[in-house]
Formats: sequence, C-alpha cells, structure tokens
Amino acid sequence: MAVRRVGARPRNLDNELPPLIPVNICSAHQQRIIVSAIFCVITAFKVYNYIHCNEAASLLGILTKWCILDASLFLGLYIFRIPWLQKSLWFWILCLILSLVVNATILQPRWIYDVGLTKYILDFLNSFYMIIRQQYIRLKGEKVRAVSKEEDILIDVVRYNSSHIVGKHSVRLLPYATAKLNPDDDKLCLQRSSSKKNPAIKLPILFNKTSPKSIRYSRLDFETGDRTMHDVYSKEIEQHRMTDVVHDGGYLEYVDIPVNQPGVYQLEEALDKDGMGIKIYKRDITIVYCPMANFILKSGPNLCIEDEIHVDLILQGVPPLNVIYERRINNYVTNMTIDSIGPEHYITPPIRSDQEAMTLASSGNYQWARDQTTEVQLNLSAEFDADYWLKVLQLQDVLNNTISYKNDQNPNVNVRFSVYTRPTASFESDTSIYVRPKQPAKIPLKLQGQEPWNVKIGYWLEEVTENDDDVNIMKPSEEFNITINDPETENTIRVQKPGMYRILSVSDSNCIGSVLAPSFKNVILAYPPTVKIDVIPIPADDCPGEVGVEVILSLTGTPPWHIEYSITSQNKEKKEYVKIEKSRHSMIIKPTASGQYEYRFFRLMDLIYREGVKIDHKFSQTVHPKPNAVFRDSTNRLLNGCVGSRIDLEVELAGTGPFTLIYEVVFNRRINAFTIADIRGSTYVLTSPPFENPGLYTVTLVKITDSKGCSQVLNSSDYVTINVKKDRPTAGFRHTHEIISFLEGSDVNLPLQLTGHAPWNISYRYHGDIEKVERESEIADPNSYLTVSEQGIYELLEVKDSFCYGRIIPEMKEVEARWLPRPSLRIAEGDAEPLPQKGHYRRRNVCEGSEDSVGLVMEGRAPWEIFYKIITSDEELTRHQTVGYTTTKIRLMTNKAGRHLYNFTSIADDVYTDPSPILLTLEQTVNAKPIAKFLSPDTIFHCVDVPFTNKDIKIQLDGVPPFSLTFEVAQESSNKMETLKIEEIYESIYNFHPSTRFAKIGNYTISLVHIVDSHGCSNTLQGPNNKISIQVTDVASIDRTFQQQIHCVGDLLIYKLQGMIPYNITREYNGEILHTISKTHTYTFGADKPGNMTITKVCHQGNQCCGSVSNLTEIIYDLPTAIVSEGKDIISDIREGDKTEIIINFIGTPPFEFTYTRSELLINEKKERKPGRVLETLTVLNIHQYQHSIFTSQQGVFQVTRVKDRYCEYPPTSGRR
Repeated sequence: MAVRRVGARPRNLDNELPPLIPVNICSAHQQRIIVSAIFCVITAFKVYNYIHCNEAASLLGILTKWCILDASLFLGLYIFRIPWLQKSLWFWILCLILSLVVNATILQPRWIYDVGLTKYILDFLNSFYMIIRQQYIRLKGEKVRAVSKEEDILIDVVRYNSSHIVGKHSVRLLPYATAKLNPDDDKLCLQRSSSKKNPAIKLPILFNKTSPKSIRYSRLDFETGDRTMHDVYSKEIEQHRMTDVVHDGGYLEYVDIPVNQPGVYQLEEALDKDGMGIKIYKRDITIVYCPMANFILKSGPNLCIEDEIHVDLILQGVPPLNVIYERRINNYVTNMTIDSIGPEHYITPPIRSDQEAMTLASSGNYQWARDQTTEVQLNLSAEFDADYWLKVLQLQDVLNNTISYKNDQNPNVNVRFSVYTRPTASFESDTSIYVRPKQPAKIPLKLQGQEPWNVKIGYWLEEVTENDDDVNIMKPSEEFNITINDPETENTIRVQKPGMYRILSVSDSNCIGSVLAPSFKNVILAYPPTVKIDVIPIPADDCPGEVGVEVILSLTGTPPWHIEYSITSQNKEKKEYVKIEKSRHSMIIKPTASGQYEYRFFRLMDLIYREGVKIDHKFSQTVHPKPNAVFRDSTNRLLNGCVGSRIDLEVELAGTGPFTLIYEVVFNRRINAFTIADIRGSTYVLTSPPFENPGLYTVTLVKITDSKGCSQVLNSSDYVTINVKKDRPTAGFRHTHEIISFLEGSDVNLPLQLTGHAPWNISYRYHGDIEKVERESEIADPNSYLTVSEQGIYELLEVKDSFCYGRIIPEMKEVEARWLPRPSLRIAEGDAEPLPQKGHYRRRNVCEGSEDSVGLVMEGRAPWEIFYKIITSDEELTRHQTVGYTTTKIRLMTNKAGRHLYNFTSIADDVYTDPSPILLTLEQTVNAKPIAKFLSPDTIFHCVDVPFTNKDIKIQLDGVPPFSLTFEVAQESSNKMETLKIEEIYESIYNFHPSTRFAKIGNYTISLVHIVDSHGCSNTLQGPNNKISIQVTDVASIDRTFQQQIHCVGDLLIYKLQGMIPYNITREYNGEILHTISKTHTYTFGADKPGNMTITKVCHQGNQCCGSVSNLTEIIYDLPTAIVSEGKDIISDIREGDKTEIIINFIGTPPFEFTYTRSELLINEKKERKPGRVLETLTVLNIHQYQHSIFTSQQGVFQVTRVKDRYCEYPPTSGRR
C-alpha cells in the first residue's frame, strides 16, 4: 500500500441559496408572474377598501390590514428566494417600513404629524423588528456581543468553525493501464526548413489510468529501411506532459514526444512509476514533410490583351497531390482543382480496403513516402483588360496532410499580373491641311492607351502621290518616330514638307497597338490669295448722275475670304469689310449723300492667310443719290398726347439739300397737308399743330424734293399715329377729413386717388413741426399710397402722368399723419411715498410672510405687458405681468426678509408690442419673523417621582427683543394640555425651568407655540426644534427568553428587557466584570468560549434607574472535535483485495458518536482529487474512547460529517439557537 499526502483544499461555500421551489417544478419566470398577480390583487383590494370607507374611525383598522398584507408579501418573497427577486432581509424590512409610511399617507396625510399615532407605528415596527431579528438570528446568524469580551462576533463563524472536523482519507484502487500512439489519428507532418535541423513536431501518446516513468519508441527510415530505437525518461516526460483529464470515469494523461525526422514511428514499450509495464496498442504513424507549393511566373508581370500567360506551379510532397487554387480576374473569382498530381513513374502506396474506409497498408517498403517535386504548367490567355491573380488555397498529399494558404500573403503562393488594353492611333480627320511655304503644319492625332506613346509616321513626296494612286504598296519616302507624353498638350505632330503622311505603328507604355482610320493625311502648300476687281457705275433712273457702283470680285486662295475696303467723301473715311464664300462675288455700293467718293480695296484674307494680304485697288465717282425721308424712331409709331398739346417727330433726310418736305395729318377722314421748305441738314424735328379734339391722328410723310429739283414720292407705310386724350390727370388724398395715426418709428401709407395713365410723378410738401420740405415720388397704381415716416401735414403740389401734366384737387390736397402715444406706467396715488430722486418710491415696511401689494396705473391701449426686476440682497429675479385694465395691483415679495427693490424696466401695449423703456423704482423693507427653538436634546429621560430642579431647558431666540413666548405642556396618556405665556424676554438664550413635577410614568411634550417681537411680527412655531419630549420611566428589568441553563459554544443567549432604551447590562464571565449597552428591548449574547456567565445588574435612563437581577447564570460547553488521519488529507493506493486503516481521534466529553461518508474519488482537469457523489453514509454510536479505527478495502473518499459528545454536537442541529 502506497500513501501520499496532498495539501488540503479550502471549502467552496455557495453564498446564494437556491429557490425554495425548484425551477424544474415551477420555472423562475412563472414564479415571478405569480408574484405579480398577487401584488395586483393586493393593490386592487386596497383601492376597493379606500373607495368604500369614509369613516375616520375605521382608518386605523384598514391601515393594519394593509400592513399585514404587505408584510406577508415581503416575507414570502424573502422565504421563497425567487430568482431576480432574491434580496436580503434588511431590504424587505426597509420595503415594509416604506409601504407603512405610504399607506398611512394615503389614508390620512395628517397622521404623519400625530405624535400618538407616530408612537403607535414606532412601537409596532419595533415589535415586528424584534420578531424578524430573532428569526433572522436563528436562520442566518449575525454579529452579536460575545460573552467573554466586549466585542461583537459573527455567531456563524463560532458555530460552524470547520476546525471541529479536520482531515480526510482517500482510498484508490490501482487499475490496469494502457498506452496508445496518436490516439486521435491526427495528421502530422514536418515543416520544411533551410537549416540542417528541421523544426520538431509533437507526437502524442495517450496513457489511460497511469502515469509513465519511461517510454521506448522506434523510427523506420524511408531511404534505408533501418529501424532505430529511442528512449524517453521521466525528466523528459515531465517536460512534455499535458494536463490530466478525467474521461468516462478513467484517468487520462497525454505525453507529447518531439520528433524532427520523417519516418514510420511505433510505440514499443512503456513503464509506470512503479516499474509496471503498460499495455501497448500496436499501431504506427507515418510522418513525412508537409506538402509545399510555389509559383514561378515565366511571363512578365505586365501583359497585353491576346498575350499568352505562362505560369509554373512547383509542388513538393508525397504524391499523388491534390491542389486547389484560385483564379481571380478583377472581382470575378473561380476556384480550380487539380487531382492526382505526381512525377512520371512515381510509386503508388499500397492500399488496403476495409469495411470502414480505404487506408494505407503497412508494409516493409516505404519508398513511396519519399519527398518528391512535381512541376505543373498553368497556361492562360489574356482576354480582358484587368488584373489577374493566381493563389494556392490548399495542398494535400497522399497521407491527407493538408496545408491551407487562404490567409497566407507569401508571394511564393500568390502571383499577380496586369493585362492592359492595346493602344490605338489615328488622325482626327481625313481633311487635307493647307500650309504656307516654309512654315510647319500641325497634324492633330487621336490616341488611346497609357502615356507615353511612341508613334511611327511614314511620308510620301507630293510628286509620288500625284503619280500613283495606291500608296499602300509603295515604300514611304521617309519614316520618323515621335513620342507623346501628354495627350492634352502634345496631341499634334509638326511637319515641314507638303505631301502624304501615314501612321505606320503605335505603342504606349505597356503594349504595341493598332492603327485606326483615318491614318492618311495630305499636306498641301497654300499660296497667298489674289483678287481681280471689275467696277460698273450705276446710273439714276429719272435724275441725272450716278447713284453708286457694282463691284465684281474674282478670287484665288482658300475660302472663306474677307476683303476690306474704304469709302472716302469730304475727307471722311468709312471702312467696311465683306465675307465671301465663293471665288466670284458681286457687291453694290450706293452712298446716301451726294458728293465725290473714292473707293479703295486695301486688304484680302483667306482661311490660311488670316492676317491678310495687302492690295491696292481704288477708283472715284461723283454720286447724286435720290432724296429720301423717314421717321427716325421706327419702333415707336403709336404716341399719346393731350388736347391742346403738340407732338415733336424727328425725321431723317437723305440726298442733296436744302429739301422741301410735304406731310399730311389725317383726323376723322379729314386730311390736312403741310409743306416745310428750306430744310438743311440730315435731320429735322417736325412739330405738329395743336390737337383741338380728342381722337386718333395720323402723320404721314408724302414727298421730298432736293436742291436739284429731283423729287421722290415717299413710302406711304412710314407713318406715326397719335392718340389724343380728352382728360388731363388729377391727384388728391383720400380721407382728408381724418387724422391718420401710426406707430412712432414705423412707416405709414397716405392713400392717394389718381386719374390718368401710369406712371405718375407726384410732387408734395411736408409741413413738420420745425421744417417744410418738398419731395417727389413716382407711383404706378392709381389707388396707391404715399409712404412716409414722419408726423405732420402733407400737401400735394403737382402731378404728371405718362403723357402730360395734370391738376391737384383743391379739397383733397392735404392730409395729416400723427404718431400714436406710447404706453406709460405710474404708481397709484397714496400707495407709496415719492423720493427725491426722479422715478423712485418707497413702500411702508411689512413683516415677513404677510400679504402686501402696490397699485399701478397704465396709459395706452389694453392689454399691457409690464416688465420688471425684483432685486434682493442675494438674488435678482425677472418678472413680467399682463394687465387688461388701466389699474392693477402687483403682489410684493414678502416671503424673504430684507430690502427689496422693484425696478420697472419697460412696458408694452396692444399697439406698441415691442417694450418701451421706462424709469420707475419701488423699494420696500421686509422685517424678518422672530424664531425660537430648543437647544436641549430632543428627548430628556427622567425617573418617576424625581423633582425637576437640576436640568435647564435652553431656548434660542432670533429677532428684535423684547419677545413674548407661548408654551404648551402635554401628557400623552391623559390628553391634558397646559398653556404658559412669558412676556418681556430680552435674552437671546433663555433658560426655561418647568415647575411641573412628573409623578406618572409616560411621555410629556413641551412645545413652543407662538413668538412676538418688538416690531409686532409674530410667528407660529412648528417643527422638530420647537418640541422636546420628557420620558418618565420605571426601573429597568431583564429576563431569559429560553429555559435551559446548559449551553454549547455557538448558542445564542437572548434576553428581554423592560424600561427605556438604552440599557446598561453588567455581567460576570469567569470572574471578569463586563459591561454592555443595549439600544433595543431585547439583547443577544453569543457563546464564543466555554465558561460561566452571570448577569448581575441592568440600568436605563443614563444609568440612573437600575433594577436588581437574580438567578441568571449560564454554563457553556465547547463543541466536540473529530480528527481524521491526524487532520491531514491522506491518499492510500491499494491493489484489489488489500485493506487500509482509517484512524479518528476525538476531543470532548465521552461518550462520542459520529457519522462518516464514503464518496466517489474524482480527478479534475488540474489533476486535483476531490470527492464526488456520496456512495454510503454510516453512523457509529457509544464510543467511550478518544480514538476509533475503520478498516476498508473499498475505493472512495472517507470524511466525518457529524460528531457528538455528552453535551454538544457539531455541526449544531437546526433546533438549537
């Protein structure tokens, strides 16, 4: 038998208790729904009770019922421990108190100020607290005062001290062990390395129910067929041991053996730590080099469309190999698979057919497992302008060793190349280019591709192209290359010679391209243009002389042509030009005035010679043109006029003056002819006769005669129509009998009444308070307005419409505009005293809290909006108030003492909506209320029948003395009330001596009711500082809440006290005198050590009212102790059929009895041993010795769970306190 000692593990205490109702019986969600339903029923019952109860006498009973329902709900939640609602006991007690306050407030809000009811509620809560606290101590345990010292202890720590049961004994039966190489059939392979030594991999061996001490394995070499042995000992095993695993009740252990050479590995032998052999599963594993892939790109990385792509895929591994690679063209992805890849005549491994699967057969020849290299050619055709990618995704050898390259960015398994579009080149057009002699020509190109381009040009002489039509079969006279880097700025080629040019080839930065049509361009030599001019005079028809010339032009050059010429007469030169599209052109020149004219053609331009060629061809002529007359303004032939007015018409004359002009005026079928002689000049203003009647008049030019007597009848279609209006325009103001009111600072529209034709021009005069100003305004609407911004009288002076001047209507020529008055504000007469400073007033002083207001008077148009500020010593408030009547009152702020200023800043009314600033300030002083409060403690404790002579009650007074105070003295039990009043108090701290002798037990209350200071300001006093309570009590007493006198360590000794808290308890423990203060009516001691405790005295009321105590002595015994295997954690390893001894020692008072369990022996992932489920439980009774032995041959963990001696047991039973 082997025995090992291991360190004891700490107990794992679960602080959160499970639900009282298991969730497999009723789920947590259903339990919460049930609680919600109960809460809704309780709430509905409360609402029903509240609605149907109106008598105050029954409110206390309803409050009691409501509190019982709430307490039942909260206690049930605490006991049932529902998930999500599992809270501490103190939480539910706080909820109960809160619900009590809410219930009382709902039923009768004034109850919270009722002293008697408050005491009743406090007594009820105190009793309920004591019951809950005792149950809490019984169930949960809390900190209580130790009997042996003046300290608080956690009773559960004393009661459940784990040192009373220590040690355990584990018995383990050693099973038969096995070892298995590569138990999970993992696929293992060696990584390739450029160094001589390959990286090692881990070869797993699984040991079942044992731990190895030594391991022997063999390796078969692929090349030589030799088998070598390798030993691994305990030191190396510990380095490569994995975490122990408990699996299906067995103990598993993994050991990883590092290997770095290919071969066939087999486990030969393994021994455990006792030197016993371990059963070996006969199996082997073949380890080879991991397969590897590599791309070799034989083509360049940059290709052109229609090129062939040549890529070699180099594979290394044990054939046959399977490869999956990805071919990507831009975003289009295709996965390709190639199976059974291997070199020529490679050796195929032997295959054995099983029912389960096809597996490699084990044979002595492993030549097939040698590492080999295979080359695969991948040829592609570049069909698109795109980026091509080839990437190896996965490679697998014959042993199913799989290498994934999906996330591998190694360039050896990723290859990328770009395919570009081939460039093109052509001329922009096939139109011939004309060029001047000895000047270069620019031929524009049209290129596509990626810059730079290299273009090859062929040139044929002009003589060759003229003699032979087929240039395609002729060799060019000359070839040259050009390079173009930027197609935007270098898209032309410059040539010097005329002839035929052809694009022979083109290439860009990536590819050789093709030549598109048009690819030919003719360059023709262009000579300066010439012109032949023929002149033919044009005679007059009926008059002597010539009226102009006809010029015939014959041109050579490249159209279009432009020819410039000048016409000179009387030393005045006029230049003209004409555009000509054809090589022969005729033009007519007819001057409008007579005289000697010289015509000179001086410049000729064509398409090539845009700057022009100088020519000099001139001739002279004497011109006598026929006279002519037309109205100058040919667009406006309809004019308007008024009766009695005249119209001026401007006429343009042509010919040799002076002229005689005949015109006609047609009105109502009457024609009046007028003749005007001796008109000199080229223009004349014709003034019509006055129009006497309204209607349409037509003025027509009839005939003109020049100085040579040559006359011409004028065109009858050249006439002017005049519409003569009957009425002249008028102007006046509308509503002249009213004064127009408007807001100061805004504009006002003065209504006008106009007749005539728009637009009108109005002149008016403004009569202000100081000045008179004349102004003008243009108006387009007859019912429009004259917009002004100043107040005063406005007078119309003159009106003119679009035709003529009119008149002002006398009775409508003036109107008056006035500003509306702005709103104002003042304080009502007698409400405040005016101060010397303008706009400042003072209101009489008032006491804090009293009502006060001031009257205001407004002027303007209702409603008004008043804006003002209230300024105190510590804050500034902004207020505004809307008023509908001319008088109002505003409430003054008297809730705060001090000097208050009311600054009225602005006012607005219904007309002036934007507030207008005003200056008005009111000040007032608010005197503070007097205050009185007790400085003594809230509660004064007093014993019954003791004179009240040595305790002063201090009162603090704030205000202006002298003060007057009113007191009330009340006894709660008798409802008697005594009122006291004290006058002329000048002190700020007043000592109050009650003369009442407190002869009865109970509570007395002294209240400060009322105070008045010298200003007459009074204050009704309320609040906690205005009351003190005097509690008169009897002597204190104490008694047990239990019967027995013999106790064990960990018991709770609970005593009930009578009197007034706090209590002073005196006790004697093993001869030592100790003192304790209790703030409740029950007090609990915790028995922390064995011994004798006697309570000797209990007092209250500041240790004054003491009571005598007798027969309160408690005897306390220690808890018994059981020690298993000397208190250690012992593990005994035995074989089947052997026995082991378990020794248990006791401490305490015989006879003893104990209970022990045998549990499953479990091993966790950390190889720690711990007990599992309990297999059996046994109890041994009547042991009179201090040592006991147990013999067993069964496996398990033996632990003592309970021990008991004559007086006590551990752990304590639930029935003990």
